[in-house]
Amino acid sequence: MSRIVTAVVIIAISMAAMAGAARLLFFGLADISAEATTAQRTLAPFLDDPLVGTLAQARLLELDAGASDEERRERSRNLLTRAPLSGGAWLAFAQAGFETEEPMAKVERALLMSALVGRNEGWLMARRAGFAIPIWPQLSAAARRSIVDDLLGGWEGAAGADREALVSIVYLSPEQTKTEIREALLRAGAAGETISAEIGLAPTPRER
Repeated sequence: MSRIVTAVVIIAISMAAMAGAARLLFFGLADISAEATTAQRTLAPFLDDPLVGTLAQARLLELDAGASDEERRERSRNLLTRAPLSGGAWLAFAQAGFETEEPMAKVERALLMSALVGRNEGWLMARRAGFAIPIWPQLSAAARRSIVDDLLGGWEGAAGADREALVSIVYLSPEQTKTEIREALLRAGAAGETISAEIGLAPTPRER
């Protein structure tokens, strides 16, 4: 009898895990396809979901160009209240802080908290790098190391759209930023060298 009960429990756990994985997959597809004009409709089915609701809310805030500064601050604070250990919520808080001209130290703390609690989430690592590279010159050494870690850990698992966004962001970055990021990646070895080349950070002819 105990074996039957154990088998039933294992089956139930497996089914729950499969359902959760499917939900994450559906959200991932919606997240990739979401644009500013369609975000509310695309992400609406996930906003109250206990598994991905915080991620959906953070993405919606990121894409809502019409939100006022005060609304951005309030919504990002609500996200952190709802899920203080969500890396996506901390990233949304960092983005809202930057856009509303909060002190850079506050933005950086939120960015580092996102890295701390969302350390191994590939898509989030790519989004974090995409946000931070344009403000690279304003970041501390610790924050820069964290962003390089995000590139090393998030590039391979990033969706095609996130990769394309990173390539464009790097392309538009100042030469000094490109040089410093490339040098940091190369210090990481073969993996960093591969990412450096794929993201468009090949050395200029003068540097070769």
